[in-house]
This record gives sequence, structure tokens and C-alpha cells, in this order.
Amino acid sequence: MRELTLRVGAADVEEVLDAILPALPGGVHVDLAEEEAELAIAAVNGTPGVDHLRRLAEVHLIDITETEVSDDWRERRLGRYRPLVIAERFLVRPDWAPPSADPRLTEIVIEQSAAFGTAMHPTTQACLAILAESEARGSLADYGCGTGVLSIAAAKLGWSPIVAVDVNEPSLAAAAANAVRNEVEIEVRRVDLTAEQPPAAETIVANVPPDVHIALVRQLVAVPERVIASGFRPEDEGAVAAAWGAHGLEVRDEVHANDWSVLVMA
Repeated sequence: MRELTLRVGAADVEEVLDAILPALPGGVHVDLAEEEAELAIAAVNGTPGVDHLRRLAEVHLIDITETEVSDDWRERRLGRYRPLVIAERFLVRPDWAPPSADPRLTEIVIEQSAAFGTAMHPTTQACLAILAESEARGSLADYGCGTGVLSIAAAKLGWSPIVAVDVNEPSLAAAAANAVRNEVEIEVRRVDLTAEQPPAAETIVANVPPDVHIALVRQLVAVPERVIASGFRPEDEGAVAAAWGAHGLEVRDEVHANDWSVLVMA
């Protein structure tokens, strides 16, 4: 089987996917690194050729290659697999990938699903790095938990108790299953952060869009000691910081990851 691989900038992945996905009958596998991403496309019947894909990707394309790969999808999947190590502390791997031989790494095993949060997104990785550098103490709430990556990492670092909330049912199911898979204790709860009072905790991780930040902050009853806020672009930092700042929290640190922002407030 032929496979086409597009190499694009990490910040351009979403725009390129919007352009090419409607033309791909077999879908695409995304391998995202810090600066660049590889989009692997199995050339099944109906897949556009190299020239067509080049036109669709336009100026975002760095390179495109065509190779022969195994017809067995399991072999192709393992062949593409690259261990995802974050902050030299976490190895986040899918449930089908082999475990690490490095005893220094804390493994987070995530079942592949439709839920957001496989640790490929820059905001998830930045939040993981901040958690790894933080003192783990007291309770933690994960707002917009997705597959539960951040909750699982926090549990393995020593936070307790932990509540993971989301409005999306597949995300809640994935987070609960992944908590069991990683042998950690997490309460999973459905909460509409734009309309319901969010659960209180000493530390809050909120990887959600800026409008959700603003909505949920208005409904807070107990002010957290520390907030790791992400899910927004640099131009939205002021609005998000002001919303949390209304409760007396101040920006202690900020991180930019591929045109996304993370604010640490206390």
C-alpha cells in the first residue's frame, strides 16, 4: 500500500486538516511534534494524488513524500508510533503501544477514542509540564477533562481527591475508563461549566475556551489557591486573567505553546 506523508508546521495543522479531510476517504493519522507535524494518509481508492494534496495544503506545506507501507493496519500503526515524552517526566501512550523501559518516566495510558485530550495538543502538553513542576498538594479539579490525561497525571503526582468534569458524555466515559486503566482514583462528573456551579478544589486545571473560563468564574463559590488556565490564544489572555482576577488571583507565570497560552494564577 502507498502512503502519502505531508509535513507541515505544528501551528498550521488545524487549517491543513480543514482543507484536506473532505477529500480523504481513508482519513489521516497526525503525528504532532513541537515545531512540525506529519500527516500520514493511506492511499486507498479515491485518495487525491500528490499534486492535488499540494494544492490543498497550499503555503502551509513543508514537504510531501510517498512511500510503500504494509497492508496490515496494525503494522502501519506500530511503525508510525513514536513515544510521547513530556517534561522528561511523563510518557503518554495509547493502550496498544508497548510500555517504556525507562523507570524514570511516569506512564499515562490512554485508550484511543473520540474524546479530546490525547496529550497531542500543545495546551495539554504545557499543562502537563506545569503539573510536573508544581508541588502536589490537596484537592484538584480538572475542568474540561476530555480523556482524563491531566487528572490521571495529577493523581500520579500526588494530588487528592481529584474530580474530573466535562459536559461531553464520551469524554466522561473515556476519563472513567482511563482512570481504571491507570489504577488511579478520580471522581468523574458531568458539569456544564457555562451554566452550573463547578466543583471546588484547592488547585484547578481548566483547559477550556476563553468564553467558558469567563462563564465558569462567575459561578465560583470557593476561590482556589492556584489555577492553571489554558485553551485560549494570546489575544485572549487579558480577558481570562481579568475573569480569574476578579477573585483576587494574580498571574504568576505564563507559557506560550504553538500560539496557545497557559496562565498560572494564584
